[in-house]
Amino acid sequence: MAAVLPLDSPDLPDACAQPLRGVLRLSALALAGGRTLIDADVAWQAWGDPGLPAVVVLGGISAGRDPDRWWSAQCGAGRALDPRRLRIVSIDWLGGAGGSTGPRAGDAAFPAIDSADQAAAVLAVLNHLGIARVAVAIGASYGGCVVQHLARLAGERIGRAVVISAGPQASAWARGLRGLQRGLVAAAAPEHRAAAVAQARQLAMLSYRTPGELESRFGGAEPAQCLEHWLDAHGARFAARFPADAFVTLSASLDAHRCDPGTIAAPVTVVGVRGDLLVPIETLRAFAERLGPRAELCEFDSIYGHDAFLKEDETIAGIFRHALAAEDCA
Repeated sequence: MAAVLPLDSPDLPDACAQPLRGVLRLSALALAGGRTLIDADVAWQAWGDPGLPAVVVLGGISAGRDPDRWWSAQCGAGRALDPRRLRIVSIDWLGGAGGSTGPRAGDAAFPAIDSADQAAAVLAVLNHLGIARVAVAIGASYGGCVVQHLARLAGERIGRAVVISAGPQASAWARGLRGLQRGLVAAAAPEHRAAAVAQARQLAMLSYRTPGELESRFGGAEPAQCLEHWLDAHGARFAARFPADAFVTLSASLDAHRCDPGTIAAPVTVVGVRGDLLVPIETLRAFAERLGPRAELCEFDSIYGHDAFLKEDETIAGIFRHALAAEDCA
């Protein structure tokens, strides 16, 4: 087992080296849908010394290989996922808007990407980096779907999986909502597709939060701070960096996700949020029950709903520290 320094160790550096970034080219990646991606690029990032325990960190469809940016509350010096004590590995999604291979504008031939394909890409990166064992694999939302398959594919190489707000398959309500979002994009003329992606993101934002949170923030807001302004800002920001075809690819991948809990051998910490509209807590309770003695269920209340993993910093950090301690990485 890799050496782990306690937080108060005099040998623990005060600053962290910059993350190492690279692109792994796979000559042929067999996809779950039966097609093959030729010369597929997988953009990756690894942060922390190679001798430290490895932790995989994966987020939602808009997250990339840089959790030090989109999840800075959890990843960084002094955080629960500290690169002075851990080697943090992540990727840009296949089919997405980052540095990995994805659809190009007008490319109707780009194949469907399954959550299992993302897990295969992560596993290829781990092999490329010479990481024989992952102490903890953490995935939230879409990343939680991918971590399920990573635990299935990698077997004993995964010490523990932490799956946040992701069940073994998408709920009917979530699939229906995302289908409407993709429909907006499909119906838009080419010159209006970016605007349609922005609208789709606005619908998504309503599902990521709870009615109570939106009422508390916007129920009596002045026009300049109104709900519509908030939605417009989120939609515009997302559409500016997410091509329509990439959005459609990853949205469909979420809906297609399936993973038999019986195929997961690693211990799994299942994390659910009471009030999550997209992934109902009942779904995650049933998931943990099907995993049996391998599962530990952590559930909590949050006004932020599905976005709680990005907002409830102390709660999420506590779950991570508990999981790391279970693998002797605390």
